[in-house]
Amino acid sequence: MRVIILGRGPLAEPLAQLAERAGHAMIWVQEAPAPWPDVDTPDLVILAGSSTAVQTLLERVGSSIADCRVVVDATIPTVDDRDGGEADVRGTVWIPALMKGARIVRAFASVPADAVATVLHDCTSETSPRLAVPLAGDDKNAKALVVTFMREIGVGPFDVGALANADLIAPGGALWGKALDPLEMLEAVGQLAGGG
Repeated sequence: MRVIILGRGPLAEPLAQLAERAGHAMIWVQEAPAPWPDVDTPDLVILAGSSTAVQTLLERVGSSIADCRVVVDATIPTVDDRDGGEADVRGTVWIPALMKGARIVRAFASVPADAVATVLHDCTSETSPRLAVPLAGDDKNAKALVVTFMREIGVGPFDVGALANADLIAPGGALWGKALDPLEMLEAVGQLAGGG
């Protein structure tokens, strides 16, 4: 799979390392290169950094990767100290304006970066992942591609449904900031649904 990671947030480096270890053709763009390298259309673009920084970066390079249709929104809110430290939670509405036709899957941002980094150092012989990563999206095929990527890098995908359910994995949401194994994730979601 051809993967581009845009941003320099805390998740960007472990995701880049995991993608590389899994054998993906990977480019990590931390700032807009001039000129943009001549690369094949990526299968997956992962936005990993503060929402304002990634938006600025995407404004500069978005036209170069416009043919990519599957975008993982792993952005984290930007905190503006001038507003008393309130987070700027933008949602995903700004992404289609910069990448027409993008099929967006919200994933990774809710999991602490250090938990994702531990996957790099997990040398157990277990075949099942120890870290469950929730994802939300409206496009079935886009989610299937992201699920495949997740499994290949060694994390367990946990589908929370449509993009409208992304508030569960947004700041303040019930699954924000949680590093859970697949069973713990199942229990947490079961409790949210009233089944616990």
